[in-house]
Formats: sequence, structure tokens, C-alpha cells
Amino acid sequence: MSTLSNKPSTPVELSDWRDAGLCAQVDPDLFFPDPGDRAAVIRAKSVCAACPVRFECLTDALTRNERFGVWGGLSERDRRNRRGKPLPHRCRHCHGPVLEPEHWYCSLACRKAGQAEQTAPPFPAKGAA
Repeated sequence: MSTLSNKPSTPVELSDWRDAGLCAQVDPDLFFPDPGDRAAVIRAKSVCAACPVRFECLTDALTRNERFGVWGGLSERDRRNRRGKPLPHRCRHCHGPVLEPEHWYCSLACRKAGQAEQTAPPFPAKGAA
């Protein structure tokens, strides 16, 4: 069994990701809102958005065809709409899930940050303080 790391680029074993999820710190009912309660779904998704194991959670839910609740930031409807599509891959910047296979980044903010990292010089110029 691997030890958990605070580095998001380190994959977490499927048996370990549940312990590292932010969902373990809140009421589990938050992730199983009443049908049609969009505000509750948004609250659950906001927890997922900051979670370090969102990729593992979403991949697990999609692999198991989980039918209920919010998993990895996707609602029941979101996951149902993804049927037949490829599993997500990791964002080149934050390592979170990227749902579209032709994209490298999960969001515009990550794309901008990733592109800025690529254009930044790797070392300070000589003579710079």
C-alpha cells in the first residue's frame, strides 16, 4: 500500500483515495441531494472542486457506473451524459480531471497558468538578484 503524498501529481491507490477526500470531512448526505435540488448539487460540487483526489473519485465512479450522488465533481446527470465517452485524463497543470480527450487542461485558468509556466525562463537571467 502506498503512502499518501500532498503532491497532486502522485497517483493515489484506489483503496486510499477515499480517506484523502474532502468528502470525508463533511456530512455524506451533502453528496446525495434530493432530486431537482440544484443548489445542493452546486454545494457538493464546490467541495469536489477543491478536493485533491477528485480525479481518482471521478474515475472510480465512471468505471463503476455509479448511479447516485455527486462523485468527483459530476452529478448523476453529468455522469449519465458521459456514457460511452473516454475516461478523463489528468490536467497538465493541476492534475485534476480533464473530461474532453482533445484538451490538455481542465479549465481556462489552468491553461493560462500552464502556458505561463512554459513561456517562463527556467532559471533567472545571469546578474539578476
